[in-house]
Amino acid sequence: VSANLVAAIDEAKARGMDVLGIVGRDGGYAKQRGDLVLVIPTVNAQFVTPHTEAFQAVIWHALVSDPRLMVRGNKWETSAPRELEGQCR
Repeated sequence: VSANLVAAIDEAKARGMDVLGIVGRDGGYAKQRGDLVLVIPTVNAQFVTPHTEAFQAVIWHALVSDPRLMVRGNKWETSAPRELEGQCR
């Protein structure tokens, strides 16, 4: 349990904000207090943290890449030299 996350969740709830989360194990405090919390199932107890963080990365990248949510284009899409476009696979 992270004291900073508990404090952040409590502060968000006190301000009337929604709490979203992607967590491992049983979901803990985030699952108890959150509004929308995805609990990543444990496949191997030795890899709970890396599996959970991998799912977090996939979901966050999907969210920030969604054109309906994007304010401006992805920086990584515009930083490649033009001559390399379409060559990276």
